[in-house]
Amino acid sequence: MDKKWVSGAGVVVLFILLSYLFIGFAHHSARMGNIVKELSGQPSQDKPGYHIVLIEQERYHPYWEMVEKGAAEAAAKYGIEIEFTGPVRNNMEEQISLLEKAIAAQADAIIVQGLNDEKFTPVIDKAVNRGIPVITIDTDAPASRRLAYVGTDNVAAGEALGRMVVKTTGGKGKIGVIIGSELAKNQLQRLDGLKNIVKDYSGMEIVDVRSSNISHMEAIQQAADMLRYHPEIDVMVGTSSTDALGVLQASRSLKRGPLTIIGFDNQAETLDAISRGAITATVAQQPYLMGNMAVRLLYDYFNGAELQPRYYTGVKVLDKINVQEGESL
Repeated sequence: MDKKWVSGAGVVVLFILLSYLFIGFAHHSARMGNIVKELSGQPSQDKPGYHIVLIEQERYHPYWEMVEKGAAEAAAKYGIEIEFTGPVRNNMEEQISLLEKAIAAQADAIIVQGLNDEKFTPVIDKAVNRGIPVITIDTDAPASRRLAYVGTDNVAAGEALGRMVVKTTGGKGKIGVIIGSELAKNQLQRLDGLKNIVKDYSGMEIVDVRSSNISHMEAIQQAADMLRYHPEIDVMVGTSSTDALGVLQASRSLKRGPLTIIGFDNQAETLDAISRGAITATVAQQPYLMGNMAVRLLYDYFNGAELQPRYYTGVKVLDKINVQEGESL
């Protein structure tokens, strides 16, 4: 009986030993496999699958489609699940509602604009207080507890608009401005940057500022009303992607004479108009880089990296000479 017990115990011990060795071997093999994948640029399988929500200002808008493209490619590279959402038409309250939903759904991270400090900062802080890191994109919310900002230095971008106005007019002209929104901080910052340059030239004056609400049709209407009311305007500046094209269409319908038009962003129609000489220039952002960098920074953060407060993606002034460069931004 004792011999049988000893023999049985020996089998059990041997089984446990072999199982331990097998598990160790399997773990080592999986670890080696993950290392090989990481070296080849693929995500490691033993890392958790993170779920990120990116809230856009307006779904299916060409600008935000480029942000999506950059974010999606980074997410695929790092094995991150990314969800894109946003209002079909520019609506700040709906953006706030979608931000609240992402918090309630306990997303692993959120990427969102900080369009208005009063409205966005408390909700961003709510997310962070619940352990959800937030990266602001395109427009910052510096007073919030956001992890980092990725996007344009909007005051500097407005100054680039101003310098282009000076270059094309010799520092003289009556200026009309169409901004994307009177409530969006990025639009107001671009307007401030433009004013910073204009104020240094006595021959230049901003005579009117109106909002398009990020709408092509509204940009046409506001530009037409402005040009009727201020026939002295000879320069029109747009601070969002639909504005310059709206100004162009309005000026044609009114059969306005020579008018310098300077826009923002690199929509295909804007680049084509610059090639034809209908629009003088545009200040182009880098939406693909914004989306890509925001996801990449979150991946780094998930893996223990400490991020800087701001990552400016830069702008590029495009005119007839270098307009083709806008297609790759």
